[in-house]
Amino acid sequence: MNKSYYTYRIRIANVERVQVEKRDAQHKLLGEPSGVFHYKNNLEKINSLINTARNGEIKNSKQARMVGEVLFNTLFDETLRQDFVNFHVQVVQQESQLLRVELDIDEQGMPEIAALPWEFMCLPGSANLGEIWMATDPNLAFSRRRAQWHPAPPIQLQQGEKLRIALAIAAPQELGEVEYKTVQTALSELAKNQPEYIEFLPVVNPATPNGIDALLEQRPHIFHFIGHGRLQNEDGEDVGEIALVKKVFNTANWVDASFFGGLFNRHRPGIVFLQACEGGMLSESEAFVGVASKIVQQNIPVVVAMQYGVSNITATQFAYEFYERLAKDTPVDIAVQNARRSVALETQYRKRDFATPVIFMRVQDGYLFQHSDDEGKLESETMVNREKQKEKTVHASGDRSIAVGGDVTNSAIIPGDRNVVQWGSKYNINIGKGENIDIGDKSGSCVLFYGD
Repeated sequence: MNKSYYTYRIRIANVERVQVEKRDAQHKLLGEPSGVFHYKNNLEKINSLINTARNGEIKNSKQARMVGEVLFNTLFDETLRQDFVNFHVQVVQQESQLLRVELDIDEQGMPEIAALPWEFMCLPGSANLGEIWMATDPNLAFSRRRAQWHPAPPIQLQQGEKLRIALAIAAPQELGEVEYKTVQTALSELAKNQPEYIEFLPVVNPATPNGIDALLEQRPHIFHFIGHGRLQNEDGEDVGEIALVKKVFNTANWVDASFFGGLFNRHRPGIVFLQACEGGMLSESEAFVGVASKIVQQNIPVVVAMQYGVSNITATQFAYEFYERLAKDTPVDIAVQNARRSVALETQYRKRDFATPVIFMRVQDGYLFQHSDDEGKLESETMVNREKQKEKTVHASGDRSIAVGGDVTNSAIIPGDRNVVQWGSKYNINIGKGENIDIGDKSGSCVLFYGD
């Protein structure tokens, strides 16, 4: 059965305010605290530390923590920090539940804020909760999700249907080679090790628009792209583009996010994974993140991108762990969280790699893929629970008792001087002294509490 998660949704309303929504496992609103956004006050410190990360100059975990703490303190003022700590203690420590942390930023209205590597965030040591990194803690799931994005429905998998993974490579001759063999080998090995869950489709190389279109006709669930990007187009506009390939001349065919996203009109995969080539300029990775934030708005449920350049080994380790967990029905943001964690454990937070993968998600509960037999399993479990409930007896004060079956959806209190209770518009029950009443498995049934 699906797990339940508490949610801590953080929305940066403007350059001065942060608003939060806290919800329980049933999505019931628990509170809406707000705080001061300290972006302007911390701007100089932010820029200095972020440049350290952008330039790949993080050499130890202390430097990574400095970046994470300044970002955390920018987003969480003292009030929100205490609120988050209290919520974390309640959900994670006391109730042993998982906490989903969602960050909502308007990329168009605040592009410089959206571009910050929030995945670095960690709780300051003064919070006294130990080592908690937002993007890698196994008790959390950190993602970027706009409130305005309509939740994407789960993708139905037929009984026995495998997750189909597609890999497309774009390496125009004038932009240099793209190292993809490490990823390809790992995905082939993953499919070999889990043949009952994963199918690795033939690799498309070069990735021309027509080649991608033909690949999408095979209806992959996951589309993994490796290639080059750039932040500015030929006119110097900051739009973010990806280089596909012109079939005849094997030269770059630069496309923007709108065109790239339009390719998925043929078939919309559940996940699009954008990976800049190893050794490319920083602007290439930044362009991929910009494209990712835009194509997720075109009804792609999940887009993952690397905000910094990483080695193929690191990218492969992340992708392998991510896809392996997805094949085992792990919620997509939890799968990303654990994949980032695997990178962090390997590097011991001494590099920026753990905070490099960014997930944009529009799946409400993270359960992206749903097997056709899940509904049957759920119905079977419900019937078992109903049978168990039929056996349950609720003893009242005095000499009256009630055996309750069915779904408990409402409640009513019977005062001592009353003998009639009505719920919905269907049933009246007259209760006399000394009587036992068995409420069978009926829709709208309720549990009755006796008063004095």
